[in-house]
Amino acid sequence: MNFKSTLVSSAVLFALAGCGSSSDDNDTTPPQSSDKSTFSLGVSDAPVSGLKAVNVVFDSITIKTQGDEEFSFETRSEADASQPQMVNLLDYTGDDVFELLDDQEVPAGEYSWIRAQVINGDTNNLSFTSHVVYEDDSIAPLVVKRKGNDGVGEIQLDGFTLNQTDNDFVLEFDLKKSLVDPQNNEEIFLKPRGVRLQNLSESQEIEGTVSQALINNCETDNIATAADSTFGHAVYLYSSDAQIPKDIYEIDEQTPEDAPLATANVVFDQDDNQYEFELAFITPGDYQLGYTCTAHIDDAELEDTDFTVYQLKQISVPQTEDLSVSFDITQ
Repeated sequence: MNFKSTLVSSAVLFALAGCGSSSDDNDTTPPQSSDKSTFSLGVSDAPVSGLKAVNVVFDSITIKTQGDEEFSFETRSEADASQPQMVNLLDYTGDDVFELLDDQEVPAGEYSWIRAQVINGDTNNLSFTSHVVYEDDSIAPLVVKRKGNDGVGEIQLDGFTLNQTDNDFVLEFDLKKSLVDPQNNEEIFLKPRGVRLQNLSESQEIEGTVSQALINNCETDNIATAADSTFGHAVYLYSSDAQIPKDIYEIDEQTPEDAPLATANVVFDQDDNQYEFELAFITPGDYQLGYTCTAHIDDAELEDTDFTVYQLKQISVPQTEDLSVSFDITQ
């Protein structure tokens, strides 16, 4: 990933259930008007090195039932109701959430998709369109590609359920997987592949530490990959079925089984005097969690053969509480 500054992003956010899969219309009953529920939606992310802001302008949210009924909601700025809502994703990291929709009444049941309409970046109007801000304060338009050229991008995720209760969901942006900086192009692309939909009532958090000794050993063993002695320290979450866990890459715009499901930066906490990480909104289940110091060479679209998982653990995220994991040379 060739950003103006090297991006070592963390992506906090991830869901396995109900995101990117569609249900069989013959096996489900479309929502009935009498089966009401409420629907709230927020957005969240994790820090990204090399960028000061990732401003996404949300114009509307639309959901579609399996009975082909659509419900659309405009997302408007609190400061100016005539303007769509701009959110700097980097202001809402870890388990912090910016609320786009609050308690909208809709039918309960199975839904075919949710779609977020995004106002694409425009170099002539960056103040009110999506854009990124680099550490040197330079700005680049942020664009979500789709068919047509009307300045609007779409992020669509398939297959989710609204229960007959209050439903709180979050759109989770994994920027290391979704931000792409094409060569010879002034725009930054935001690919929907790195965005997931998660039901907050069905998720937990993984947090933990990485020892200084393990970090030192990893850097020593991977010194050949470092530019100016710069490393990317991160944890990568994998499916329990991944045979040989690898870096982020895609094949025909699909994520292979051995690529990570989510990532998070390892950062130094001065108050606790230790290196820490956090993965929020994780669906309970069995996974593999790996520490690496070579995230700085991880291109989001290509497999990087010099990338290595330095230590790998088998983990199980419980249904009722968060999980704590530590990486150390003694393990």
